[in-house]
Amino acid sequence: MAARADRVASKPIRRAGRRLRAPRESAFGHARRLGPGLVRALDSLPHGLCVFDAADRLLFVSAGFRRLFGQRAQRIRPGMHARDVGALSAVADLRGAPGRSGLQTLPDGRQVALTTHPQAGGGWAVLVEEVTERRRAETLLRYMAHHDPLTGLPNRYRFAARLDHALDRAPAGPGIRPCALLCIDLDGFKPVNDRYGHALGDALLQQLAGRLQQELGEADLAARLGGDEFAILLGGAAPPQALAFARRLHVRLAEPYDLGAGAPIRAAAAIGIACAPLHATRAKALAERADAAMYEAKRRGQPCLWDVATVLGTLAGAASQP
Repeated sequence: MAARADRVASKPIRRAGRRLRAPRESAFGHARRLGPGLVRALDSLPHGLCVFDAADRLLFVSAGFRRLFGQRAQRIRPGMHARDVGALSAVADLRGAPGRSGLQTLPDGRQVALTTHPQAGGGWAVLVEEVTERRRAETLLRYMAHHDPLTGLPNRYRFAARLDHALDRAPAGPGIRPCALLCIDLDGFKPVNDRYGHALGDALLQQLAGRLQQELGEADLAARLGGDEFAILLGGAAPPQALAFARRLHVRLAEPYDLGAGAPIRAAAAIGIACAPLHATRAKALAERADAAMYEAKRRGQPCLWDVATVLGTLAGAASQP
């Protein structure tokens, strides 16, 4: 009798134990076993969530996931293998790499980031977040950090990095091509601003920048350093080629600018040139020589190549140029 009484008394305890263990056993099982409150909370998140077991079978997919992937996600059901979850084409590469992220571009152009998270018992989860606007903002910030907002040309910082890179290669042995640095200063820019206003002065700088870009080759780079100061890096240009380019550019920049002021406006430019590795092999020294040549060009009214002869105004053949 005592043994029977003990068995009868233990039944409620075993049943209570099963009730207590049931939620832990279900873990991220099918949505109906998660509890309506937790499911609603997960479904309300703007992110998407998929949970897989150790055998890569889908246990749970949130409504946020279906919203992100639209029609492509409607056929996804718990029990499917990860490789069959077509909306997650990047999942196979992320499996087994906790915390690893991947980027997927959807057919409509949106971009989503996928990140894996390990789960107890060998399972794993994938968190999906739309990052389209964030990446656009990051791209815009990167662009603004390296470009002049008025002309769209690269700014001083990007130009300096490109020049450093070119000089790292220029004097480094046989077969390495030279480069040339052109410093450009617009003559008569302040009178244009004073007479016509800053809006028209800005338009002049924008048109000048457009002319610079039209003259560049694939290996060249033009930048606005600030105000009416510009610079050009000519990749692979030896002194004769650099001087010939500068003379053509000098003529092009001297052509009238139609800025809507009632009459075309003329603004000449002084161009100074220094070549690496002939004149210098470091950015600071090369810039100083190009700048010195620019001031000589202002005095002479034509492009000037920096070297001792040029600074003294005796560059061979220069006087015969128009």
